[in-house]
Amino acid sequence: MKLVQSIMTKNPCYTAGRKITVKGLMLHSVGCPQPNASVFIKNWNTPSYGTACVHGFIDGNDGTVYQTLPWNHRGWHCASGPKGSGNNTHIGVEMCEPASIRYTGGSSFTCSNLSAARTSVKKTYEAAVELFAYLCKLYGLNPTADGVIISHREGHARGIASNHGDPEHLWNGLGMGYTMNTFRKDVKEKMQGGTVKPDETKEMYRVRKSWEDAVSQKGAFHELENAKKCADANKGYAVFNTSGKQVYPKTDFSPYLVEVTATDLNIRKGPGTNYGKTGKFTGKGVFTITEERAGTGSNRGWGKLKSGAGWISLDYVKRL
Repeated sequence: MKLVQSIMTKNPCYTAGRKITVKGLMLHSVGCPQPNASVFIKNWNTPSYGTACVHGFIDGNDGTVYQTLPWNHRGWHCASGPKGSGNNTHIGVEMCEPASIRYTGGSSFTCSNLSAARTSVKKTYEAAVELFAYLCKLYGLNPTADGVIISHREGHARGIASNHGDPEHLWNGLGMGYTMNTFRKDVKEKMQGGTVKPDETKEMYRVRKSWEDAVSQKGAFHELENAKKCADANKGYAVFNTSGKQVYPKTDFSPYLVEVTATDLNIRKGPGTNYGKTGKFTGKGVFTITEERAGTGSNRGWGKLKSGAGWISLDYVKRL
């Protein structure tokens, strides 16, 4: 198992600082066709993302586990039910889902490439088995004891989670043959097979033209100095950490004011037209830009609003 620590220190759940006594583990899947764990980490690791925070994501491409909260930190992964909240007792881990599925309503979906989807789900399942075996050993948990390892769906049935069907809906829809009973059995067998230790790496540094331009990536390095050397050898490239922040070369940036004269300038969820619209407009006025990023659909780049509402194209503003 490859375990990368990428703690979401900017998420309000982390800054709340609440701890739990770990009594169980809850397995989730993300509920959208996105296999890249880094996308969730980047979008969730902001002060404005106060709706959810999990202890880890399992990447759907290679099964890498990204730890995003300290294991004994109280997460926001399952909401609550009539009997309380699993957030108070359980570690929550999300498995990423294949790019080839499309949701049609609720937990129903279609799949355009069944073979690729099954390959992705097999990787996340096997990584989850190994991770849960490690965590059971770490906290002295019996994986087959009642209520120790449960899915989000089972958490809802127990009255300690919101009404979701994951991850069983994904396994069933793709005909994987997996159930939570087989999962618990596999975790137990993994524990009995010997010591389970993660291949733990604190950070991975990627060399790209921009974080969004994954195709341009020259390499990924555990050592920052090696990543810097690669960036220096390739003009126009920079080094980004797992959360998508540019760490080399350092960017000296001071917030500045812009004037917007249009009434319908879209605010987007990220720096590019490939990110969804928030459904809101800036309206006319003066706004503070706290960060700039290159991105799709804007010649001058994108600016992050100080309010935390999102990003706007700098093509349509006047700098003051």
